[in-house]
Amino acid sequence: MKNVWLIVAALVVSIIAHAFLIYYQSQGGYVAGPNDGLSQMVPFKHFLYETFHKGNLVYAEDFGFGGGTITQLAYYYATSVVFWLTVAVVSLFDVLGLVTPDLELWLQLTLFVSVIRLAAVLLFATYAYRLFHVRTSHAFIGAVLYGVSVIYIRHVTFWEFFADAFLWVPLLVIGLERIIRLGRADLFIAISALMLVNNFYFAYINLVFVFVYVVFRQFIHFPEDRLKRRQQWMFYVGSGVLALLLSAFAFIPATYGFLQNERPSFEHEIDLVRFDNILYDSPLFIIPAVFILFALYRPLYRQTAFRLFATMSLLFTVLHFSPHVGSFFNGFSAPQYRWEYLASFTIGGAVAVGLSHWRFERNAFLTAAIGTIVFYLLFGLFGNVTWPIGLVIFGLMLVSVASLWWKPLLAPYIILASCLIVFNGYTKLVLYDQAIVKTNESFVNSSDYDSAEQRELVALVQDDAAPLERLDWMVPLRNNTPIVQSFLGTSLYSSILNGNLLTLYWRDLEIDMGRESVSRYGSLGNRANLHHLLSSPYWMRHTNVASEAPYGFTLLAESDRYAVYESETRLPFVRTTTSTYRQDALENASMLTREQAMLTGVILEDGDEAPLPAQSINFTMEATDAALEAETLRVTTDDGGIDLIPDIPPTATGDLYVSFDIRKLEGDGFFIKLGGYRTTRKPEASIYRTDLTSMTLRTPMSERIPLRLPEGTYALENVTVEWEDYTTLTNMIQETNQRPDIPFTWDGPDLDFTIEDAEPGTYAVLPVPFERGWRASVNGEARDVLQANYAFSAIQLDQGRNEVELTYRPPFFKITTAMTLLGLVFFISYLVYVRRKEHPFT
Repeated sequence: MKNVWLIVAALVVSIIAHAFLIYYQSQGGYVAGPNDGLSQMVPFKHFLYETFHKGNLVYAEDFGFGGGTITQLAYYYATSVVFWLTVAVVSLFDVLGLVTPDLELWLQLTLFVSVIRLAAVLLFATYAYRLFHVRTSHAFIGAVLYGVSVIYIRHVTFWEFFADAFLWVPLLVIGLERIIRLGRADLFIAISALMLVNNFYFAYINLVFVFVYVVFRQFIHFPEDRLKRRQQWMFYVGSGVLALLLSAFAFIPATYGFLQNERPSFEHEIDLVRFDNILYDSPLFIIPAVFILFALYRPLYRQTAFRLFATMSLLFTVLHFSPHVGSFFNGFSAPQYRWEYLASFTIGGAVAVGLSHWRFERNAFLTAAIGTIVFYLLFGLFGNVTWPIGLVIFGLMLVSVASLWWKPLLAPYIILASCLIVFNGYTKLVLYDQAIVKTNESFVNSSDYDSAEQRELVALVQDDAAPLERLDWMVPLRNNTPIVQSFLGTSLYSSILNGNLLTLYWRDLEIDMGRESVSRYGSLGNRANLHHLLSSPYWMRHTNVASEAPYGFTLLAESDRYAVYESETRLPFVRTTTSTYRQDALENASMLTREQAMLTGVILEDGDEAPLPAQSINFTMEATDAALEAETLRVTTDDGGIDLIPDIPPTATGDLYVSFDIRKLEGDGFFIKLGGYRTTRKPEASIYRTDLTSMTLRTPMSERIPLRLPEGTYALENVTVEWEDYTTLTNMIQETNQRPDIPFTWDGPDLDFTIEDAEPGTYAVLPVPFERGWRASVNGEARDVLQANYAFSAIQLDQGRNEVELTYRPPFFKITTAMTLLGLVFFISYLVYVRRKEHPFT
């Protein structure tokens, strides 16, 4: 009965903690940040649900240009335990006809899942704290301080899957205590394995916590401890190895996906200290007043459990002020503050123990109370706190201190009320001060996200397109528009991406995306060659920029605000060629030369030839509201720069490719306009900067090309102009049209096609991103899938008829499956051994 009441209490507190969000959603709002929440969290959940229900468990052709879901989405939801439980429930309700699993449903479910998850966090933490001789009511209060913390609502609102990390910490502590006290590792192994499967990033953070906890427990002992230190470490190592084996099928591909991701190293200097007002208005970590009082109350340190939790809490609190620690927890990259829930857990434990072992001693209490008030006065006076927040927090502190003086029995309820007040107050600030209030039904259905007008044109393209043909379209700044609007696109935004595609955009072909940013790619720079090579014959934009349509594209349809263009010609999805070019021979070649090499043949690491260079043309430069001295350009207005005047015949047709190196010496961000095309570069201090200064921009043919920049001083170097008349593309289209079509079938991660009468040395070239995990067979014999054209795939064929089959499986599929099966055998054997040892006659 006690457990039933505990479950009810957890649900009630969780509902009260979400009260403001429940009201907000009842008024048409959604619990999702306007940036990553709407751009990644909700779209990925909807996308994975739809993908898995199609039977594509490991690969999706509509994930950008295509990609493995475990390697690139395990950081989010692909292997999330909470997500899969949600999927099971949604699938059941879907079968029963009770829900429609569309994007709106996943927007609404975030709040419901958060309420259930927080209740589970409260239960798990309560059971963990009870292990330290804490009354259930006091353990529950400690659990509330852990779960109902500002970092929980921050995680749920901005990066919803982050909040899952709260579930594992108390379970890990329970598992560790079972090892130390009972010599049983079964729970710790199971929890560790699930955690490694769930999310490798937070598994790393939680395992750091495990190490810290284990080290502290080496020096802080309890009477019920059974194992000696050496025995404990043997259990820890063995449990870790077994957990790794059990999780190998998901953990290893996910970790490989992270390692093959491409992201510039963080080169900026990291500050030694970062101030954060942890007593009043920190968006990450607000320490409750009762912990400050308990930490200053010396009699509590007689309790072993209090010493354990209090010292760990003080350590984590000090580390919170160090950006270097934030970098450490973020894989030694840019400092990120996502780990502070660890401090909330240990603070909750300290308060739970403190309440259970509270003994009033007047002098010690006065010292602690005065110290607490002084701390709050200092942080309030020098921490830039607004008066309303300051008065509320300071008043709650005084009430908490007074309750322990006058009515200690009321203290837990006052602490609970204070925690809920702070939590809901912070929730309101998140909604209104950080623009979350914009995430509502009206915004989600607007042109800034997913309007009906946009969807109508997308549907028209889908009706017109051949299988696997792509549409180059995204709502500005929303690279996951193809996922939201359910079409094959050319853009993607994710923290973990195919590194080959990122380097293709940044360096190999310098495809401009309209903005500089890591963790995303988008559009093909309006370059007609790439549209043909990558089977992307459709292009959609706002009518204001429709003049920038790729060369050879004509209007297909338009609405009031948008226009769709279609290429009049196509290259086949499966192309064949006998011409190969060495990738290193193109190291100093222009981007246009590389495009033409991809058209006339295929670029391979060990190709045979070096392609002819594209023809650069002469040009002159004239400054406009600017001064050009050598390679320094000083722009004196907010729209000045230079005009490029190419030496081309008046009758010339095609495009111009303008390449240059540019950086702003002041270090701030800036825009670049070339003709009618506009792109942006980030400030040098931005952690989302690519650190690349070389650019290639396509512009329609013109006698004068304006290059415009905001006011400032720029290093402008290596300016070149090339003329593309598309003769190469035209010749290749005519050549392929003379050959028979190559039919293909695509079924999830399987691609099959047949090529008749292949010449010796023929390669099949595919616009399928190269990834470890692809396997090919030609006429029933295994054949390597080659990395071709920098980021895509090619297969060497036999002479004559070739039946080709490609299949994708997660990287290291066979070995990781074998490891998991071996881990299951060991784990089951261990459980049988423990049972027989404890019950030898059953």
